[in-house]
Amino acid sequence: MSSAVEEPTEFNTSNHGPSLEIGKDKLSIRYVGEGRHGNDVGGIQANRPVPTQQLIYYFELTVLDQGEAGRIGLGFSDKSFKVTRQPGWEPNSYGYHGDDGRKFYNSGKGEDYGPTYGTGDTVGAGFHFGKQEIFFTRNGTKLKTAFRNVACQNMYPTVGLHSKNEHIQVNFGQQPFKFDLEGLMLEEQAQQQAAIQRVSVASEDAHQIVRNYLLYHGYGDTLAAFDAAAGAEGIAQPMR
Repeated sequence: MSSAVEEPTEFNTSNHGPSLEIGKDKLSIRYVGEGRHGNDVGGIQANRPVPTQQLIYYFELTVLDQGEAGRIGLGFSDKSFKVTRQPGWEPNSYGYHGDDGRKFYNSGKGEDYGPTYGTGDTVGAGFHFGKQEIFFTRNGTKLKTAFRNVACQNMYPTVGLHSKNEHIQVNFGQQPFKFDLEGLMLEEQAQQQAAIQRVSVASEDAHQIVRNYLLYHGYGDTLAAFDAAAGAEGIAQPMR
């Protein structure tokens, strides 16, 4: 039986970028700096890494005020992330940015991805552990897969603000999401059941089916042993 795993619940207020005002609830932040340089981003991570003993992890961000330029980013990053930078600019970080709608991985240039977002919009970031993919949503609509073959361990929900008066609020699951996460989970479960019922299954498909089953039902220890036995590993690359 797997032990209970703690999920992110608030921002890590002990380590963050400059010029951030953090709300008492530790879920809202405002950028009060000028945002003139690439190293004065108000970056911040959640207080805990994303738990991997599940099929999908997801969180949302609502833009209360896009400020002067709407240079807002959300995504995931590991513990080494520089909180003076946007998610996606640094190694082992992934981001979707509001001012240009581009996705970023280990680069400040990024690639075309989705629509821009600003005041009044709610955007979300999802980590599909079964497929080892990251996706994003905007106002309840799932966008295409952004990154695949993503390393799953010790990744933190991450947000970056970089123009004056930007103000956002995050939802780590304390409130209902705008995106229908439960619907996606049910869809994934139905796909797994349909795949299992096929008469013949290719070896690579069988591996994915077993992996998704273990994730969905929370068998974290068994999954780790299964991946180790199969030698499962991948190098993150943006999905084109």
